[in-house]
Amino acid sequence: MKTAFLAALAATLAGLVQPAHADPASGVAAGPIAARPIQWAQSIADARVNNLHRITPTLYRSAQLSRADVPELQKLGIRKVISFRAFHADDSILAGTQIKMQRIRINTWDIRDEDMVTALKALRTADQDGPVLIHCQHGADRTGLVSALYRMVYQGWTREQALDELQHGGYGFHPIWQNITNYLEHVDVERLRREVNNG
Repeated sequence: MKTAFLAALAATLAGLVQPAHADPASGVAAGPIAARPIQWAQSIADARVNNLHRITPTLYRSAQLSRADVPELQKLGIRKVISFRAFHADDSILAGTQIKMQRIRINTWDIRDEDMVTALKALRTADQDGPVLIHCQHGADRTGLVSALYRMVYQGWTREQALDELQHGGYGFHPIWQNITNYLEHVDVERLRREVNNG
């Protein structure tokens, strides 16, 4: 019984991780991968930081950092790190550096407008104070959510464009978090923009 359950679980998980360009029926690649849109966050070549991408010249995204990542952050000129992790802080990782740290706790399962406004306000510093890096555990879901909102609120992207990057940008978005896509499909972007600009 236990073996059958584990086999079924393994088959299910294998189906979840097939490439986006694969034929859903066979899991086999369905032809050449389309070129990556230039406006999507771009991977930093030769970076050792996990899931590191440049969103704009002054805004980066990644997965959870380690102490070994600090030299790379310094090389990129990162002046501030914003963590969206609810139960993990970066204090010991960034201790003794000139890199500032801010933590905005976002629970993946409970997205709140006030947290999104706080995050979007914090991202304004990327243009004002120098390069900022945002991250969560995997650099995929909470980071992807805030990146998508940044695209819509600050860069004027449509919902469809922001969702496309979130889901197909290669950052590792986990489709189990359907509430993230639902939030992005229904959030009042104009109201968020007003709240961000009023404080």
